[in-house]
Parts: sequence; C-alpha cells; structure tokens
Amino acid sequence: MAYTTRTKVKARLGIPDSVTSEDDAIDDAIAAADAEVDEWCGRTFDVPASATARVWRPDTNVLVLVDDIAQTTGLIVKTDTSNDGSFSTTLTVTDDYILEGNAAPYRRLRRVDGAAWPRYQSHRPTVEVTAFWGYAMTVPAGVAEAAKILAARLYQRRSSPLGFVAGFEGESIRISWQDPDVRALLRGFRRIGLA
Repeated sequence: MAYTTRTKVKARLGIPDSVTSEDDAIDDAIAAADAEVDEWCGRTFDVPASATARVWRPDTNVLVLVDDIAQTTGLIVKTDTSNDGSFSTTLTVTDDYILEGNAAPYRRLRRVDGAAWPRYQSHRPTVEVTAFWGYAMTVPAGVAEAAKILAARLYQRRSSPLGFVAGFEGESIRISWQDPDVRALLRGFRRIGLA
C-alpha cells in the first residue's frame, strides 16, 4: 500500500486527474518516496494484509526486542524450549509476557511469569512472533503528507536533472537534497538511535 495516492500527488502538482500521460512517472515517484520515507525513519508504515512469523534471539532473560508490531490482533508468541528449531510452546499475553508501551507500535516483549526466555549457547533464535509487522494499521497523517510532498518533488526533479532550477531574472537556484518540511513531518516517526 502506498503512503499517498496518484490523485493526491496530481492535485499537489496541479495536474488534472483526467490527464493520464504522467501516471507512470508519478507512480514511480510515489514508490521512490515511500522507500525514502522508510529508509529515513528506519521502519515501515506499510503493514501486510496478514500476520507473518519472524524469529528472534532474546536480548536478555526477560526481554526480546522486535520490529514494530502494528496491533495485538493476530499476535502469537511461541518459544523453542528444546533448542531444536521448533517453536512448540505458545505463550499467553499478560500471563506469560507483556508488550511494553501503551499503544502501537510495540517493540518490546517482556516475560512477567517469573520464567526466562530460552537462550542457548548455539545462539539459535528461540522466540517466534507472528504479528502484523509495521508502525500502525493505517498510515499516519504526517507520513502520508511527507510522502506526497516528496513524491511531487521527485516527479518534478526530471525537469532539473542537474539539481538547478531557473530563479528570478535568469539566475539558477540550487535544489537542496533534503526538504525541511519532509524532515519535520517525519521527525517523530524516526526510530531512536538512527543518525
């Protein structure tokens, strides 16, 4: 799912929706903008249609750090208690573990039952988490707006391949490689610890 739509980018650019000759170029700009947003934020805002399983090695005896979990619906946590690669023990949220944080995205699973996450010298992943992976089930408004701005900007770059545009009275103006509005819109969505 794209973070913005072709219709919204066309409206920003002043291109009538009935004009279809630019659709491929706009779609390419949207895809590139989405990828840039994910790269800059260090996370994805595109949640798959179904929950999928990923495996993890616990960080401590009581803590597992995972990628963003968008919702608790469909969440299944299993452990490998025999160090054989099979995740045969299913844990129960609130009884065996909790998701730390008050709302999505959840990134920390903490044992609360007095037991430890299995950890072996083999360094084999021992925790399997099935979840809807991503920031949230809907794209946040700031991310959608940043993607729209960035997609429109990328579309327009084909008119200035060397990074300059005509300014007032024939002067050339260099285009900045970063848009301060995009950065401001995404600042709160950036994962902590990214440069």
